[in-house]
Amino acid sequence: MTRRVTPDRRARFGVALAIALVTVIVFWPVTSFDFVNYDDLEFLVENPHVATGLRADNLAWAFSNPYSGTGGPLTWISHMLDVEMFGMDAGWHHTTSLVLHLCNSLLLLAVLWKMTETRWPSALVAALFAIHPLHVESVAWVAERKDVLSTLFWLLTMLAYASYAKRPDWLRYAAVIGCFALGLLSKPMVATLPFVLLLLDIWPLGRWRLDEGFWTSARSLAMEKLPLFALAAISIVLTFSAQQNIGAVAAFETLPLRVRLSNAAVSYLAYLGKAIWPSGLVPFYPYRDSLPSLIVLASAGLLVLLTAAAIVVVRRAPYVTVGWLWYVGTLVPVIGIVQIGGHAMADRFTYIPLIGVFILIAWAGTAAASRARLPNAAVAGAVAILIVAAGVVARGQVMHWKNGISLWQHTIEFSSGNARAHANLGVALAREGQRAEAILEYQEALRLDPRSAETHNNLALALVADRKPEAALGHYLEAVRLKPDYANARTNLANLLDDQGRTAEAIDHYREAIRLEPSHVLARMNLAIALAKGGRISEAIAQLEAVLRLEPGNQDARRMLDDLRRPTS
Repeated sequence: MTRRVTPDRRARFGVALAIALVTVIVFWPVTSFDFVNYDDLEFLVENPHVATGLRADNLAWAFSNPYSGTGGPLTWISHMLDVEMFGMDAGWHHTTSLVLHLCNSLLLLAVLWKMTETRWPSALVAALFAIHPLHVESVAWVAERKDVLSTLFWLLTMLAYASYAKRPDWLRYAAVIGCFALGLLSKPMVATLPFVLLLLDIWPLGRWRLDEGFWTSARSLAMEKLPLFALAAISIVLTFSAQQNIGAVAAFETLPLRVRLSNAAVSYLAYLGKAIWPSGLVPFYPYRDSLPSLIVLASAGLLVLLTAAAIVVVRRAPYVTVGWLWYVGTLVPVIGIVQIGGHAMADRFTYIPLIGVFILIAWAGTAAASRARLPNAAVAGAVAILIVAAGVVARGQVMHWKNGISLWQHTIEFSSGNARAHANLGVALAREGQRAEAILEYQEALRLDPRSAETHNNLALALVADRKPEAALGHYLEAVRLKPDYANARTNLANLLDDQGRTAEAIDHYREAIRLEPSHVLARMNLAIALAKGGRISEAIAQLEAVLRLEPGNQDARRMLDDLRRPTS
């Protein structure tokens, strides 16, 4: 007996196919893009734990160092799996991220359709999610794999929760917990999901009563989610501790709470502005040390007013309440109150939060069109124009991620005074052999931010390659003065000192680099060479043995060790 294809099934397939096609059209260029010098190199290409693929020791490392780079252990493992299948072919790594984003877009369509049983608003939300320009960063940047991977598990958790809400039992709840745990293991920002599930209990699931039983149902639904909140709390603590250990969390002495709150209030509305008019999108927005008080107060006041208005209409327009609180709530971990990194905002932070805004727009727009009795053709035409416009802008944004030079040139064009952009453009140019141009970019970056130890180090590297060792020495010394725990700069400084015959000084800096970073293989290798030149063979052998414990496959270290151990005739 053949199963009959119903009109509803055909409609679902048609809508899903249309969204898939438009997503692929917008993002397909990424499949031929390179890695960019914005975490891709540090965390993936030059990371021996990732670059050697799926090995037992690499898997152990992923779970012991989960939140110190691109995300949780599952994110690391996804990168290792890419390496195992495709090597370091950047195009395939990009393709994996695109496939995950495509799955997320279709899964969002399925989840909303299942929960609300409405076709076109669900389709509009999924389409906007799929091709909104603000989401380009999460898809076109390989090191941001954590966004697309964690969102996959976020949406699977929602799907499992919809099933549980319809027919509660322990097995369905276990599926909710399992999917949520996998999301946390991909990216800790998923920790806000239990809060969103409470919102979904209001609408569209209708489990949270809005009459006299409000507090009773609220308590019951919150208690139901205690295991989820417990998992979220554990993830937050682990993440904060890991970020503190690598120095990524800004101290309140350097970035006062007043400044953080001001930036947060302005950023909430700035993200909305970029969602409505997505222009000038760049990968790094410099932190604003001071904002006009009038702008901060107006932003905070408007944010409070909009939140209050959204709550007031909960009975007659619950989708407005849910959509707005989804947006506000899911941005909390990345809005900058706990400041990680030096950015004021980041497009990638909107990947999940904007779903709430899209829900609000889709359902409120549908209700408004119905009340105004607008012709279906007019509504469809307006939606088509919106989708096409978003797709065209997104496609243009995608092209900026072709390589590091393209990305940072675009950033400089649309973000004046951006020291990070000039410094990163310098790195991209240097990697392509354009040393003179790179030096100019480093110098401009230091003019804008003379306290960047990383830029001093990179400029010194370029000057050494340009045969200007004395100029390079000054920048190496400044780098270690500004950042005494900068192991790479100390190693580079030691290399230059050794080349100049100042071996004793070089050995001191190598040892300090190793003290700061015991797993620094290059520092140990070069220290061994310097020690061997001075006849300190046993000390050199000890360093090479340490290298081989860290990297058993290091053939240079093994050959040198064999040479040192070979008896002389």
